[in-house]
Amino acid sequence: MRRTILAAALALPALLPALLPVAAQAQTLGGAVVGGDRLTAGRESWRNESVFVEHKSERGDVGGLRVNTTQRFALNDQQIEGFYNRKLTDTLRVGIDGNASPTHRVLARSTLGSTLQYEFAPAWLLHAGARQARYDAVTVNQLSLGAEHYFGDWGAALTLFNSHAYGDNVQTVVGRLSRYYGDRDRINLVLAAGREPTSIAGAIVNSDVRSVALTGRHWIAPRVAIDYAVGTTRQGDFYSRTGGSLGLVIAF
Repeated sequence: MRRTILAAALALPALLPALLPVAAQAQTLGGAVVGGDRLTAGRESWRNESVFVEHKSERGDVGGLRVNTTQRFALNDQQIEGFYNRKLTDTLRVGIDGNASPTHRVLARSTLGSTLQYEFAPAWLLHAGARQARYDAVTVNQLSLGAEHYFGDWGAALTLFNSHAYGDNVQTVVGRLSRYYGDRDRINLVLAAGREPTSIAGAIVNSDVRSVALTGRHWIAPRVAIDYAVGTTRQGDFYSRTGGSLGLVIAF
């Protein structure tokens, strides 16, 4: 369930400008990302490309769509995903997200999730989520619970994911440390460890995982930014992979 654990944690910092108490300003972003990974154990390299569009309203609601193509284990997949995060009160937000793959050779056939975020004290957030991913052979159900804190130009988060597949419950812990600089720039260190359902050449298995990633967004002009990510993951005894991605973001 690679997309819904580590990738969810990696995506969260992109929402922070809308989730934190900043001046209300509508904005639309669009962009494209390319990336890849080298694998050990004689396995073929991965590659992926995506295009996306996101919009933040003046009241702070955020929504977006993304189209992905990926090649893993010599299998090609396409996927479309979307999300919507709505501000209910000054301290409470709710979100929904989902994706679908018409090919689903490696990716899930479909995924649907929801999140709830509550600011219980200034700069302290609690968030909970539920998600279901449907593959041809199994359905993976996932619950998450985490906390975040923002201090000065820094932010930190710790989230526990519990995934249920094949009658077993497995857990992964994801930690994130973020540094904010300039007007809109950020860099994030993300660590993950535990066990998770993952797709190995199209078969879903519960596997140990250890990963570290460095991600960020740096604005090189008022309307142009660069997204970047580098990281390494050890997926049990199956393989280790190391890679990254680079993206161009345009503000409209």
